[in-house]
Amino acid sequence: MDVTMDRRTLLRGALAGAAAAPAAGLLTTGTAEAAPAAFDVLLGDVTSGTIYQFDRNRPFTRGNVKWSFKPSGGHPMEHRLRDTAGDGRVLLIATGTRDGGVASIRRRSDNKLLWSASFGTYLHAVERARGTGVVVVAGRSRGPAPGGDGGATRGGKIYVYRPTDRYSRSLVKAQQFDFHQAHGLLWDPQLERMWVIGGSVLQAYRIVTTASSARLVADPDRKVEVTRGHDVQPDCTSPGRLLFTDTGGVYSYDKATRTVKKLYGRRKVKSFVRHASGEEMWTGAEDGGSAFGTKWVHFNTAGARDLRVGSSPVVYKARILDPDYL
Repeated sequence: MDVTMDRRTLLRGALAGAAAAPAAGLLTTGTAEAAPAAFDVLLGDVTSGTIYQFDRNRPFTRGNVKWSFKPSGGHPMEHRLRDTAGDGRVLLIATGTRDGGVASIRRRSDNKLLWSASFGTYLHAVERARGTGVVVVAGRSRGPAPGGDGGATRGGKIYVYRPTDRYSRSLVKAQQFDFHQAHGLLWDPQLERMWVIGGSVLQAYRIVTTASSARLVADPDRKVEVTRGHDVQPDCTSPGRLLFTDTGGVYSYDKATRTVKKLYGRRKVKSFVRHASGEEMWTGAEDGGSAFGTKWVHFNTAGARDLRVGSSPVVYKARILDPDYL
């Protein structure tokens, strides 16, 4: 991996310290006075098994919940919006436990279940490819992880589903293959690649379809070595960059030069994204705490917000509520 260090002071203290630090620990000179961006977020609370929608600029309290849903299948591990030609705007959900998981697609307007499938792996992600309508699901192996660290488990799989018409209900299984510690997925419309991260690799795949088949084919020129890879997301300020996390930090990937730069050295970041305004949002775990995360969702503008709904909430991933290139 060709890694160069980002010398900015922004988030340096917070990302080197505990993920549960209060908002004041995230601010640096110049950021405290900046106006935060306006957007909604989806949070997955693993304690209650609930997905919540909040306005980023209001406290994450019960009175400010804009929408919530408790899906079946266990912990909410992924929750993202996508636009489709047949079903309109949909919500993709992956839930999981040590014994298995469920991937589902729900129509956003009325929460109607359009498709679901159960799996024998601990699901961590689900994604849909624009154009082909192919849906990909990622799960790590079953069973407890050593020390509670999911990145230390053995095994994992990728599942590929293809539509037989323009509706999500028509999805049928097309492919399955091993992917060690499969954790994160992202469809990249610029490169037309499905990115998969987990274990020791971030790998891009082409989607090859025929009238009766669909499969992922690895792109050998777009493979990055990582250490217990976790999440992959866009840099919404630049479609030419990806952002990804592993156990050791947060990184950017330049698609043109195919080089990687280490942005932050904070360990155990579970999700990280950069909004179109430039604001960064992230969640993470801390040593001695839950392996999933903490109650905090962090922002580099105007600090962090803690989830104050239910008993002992733990936020795993935070997603921007936007169907475009999440």
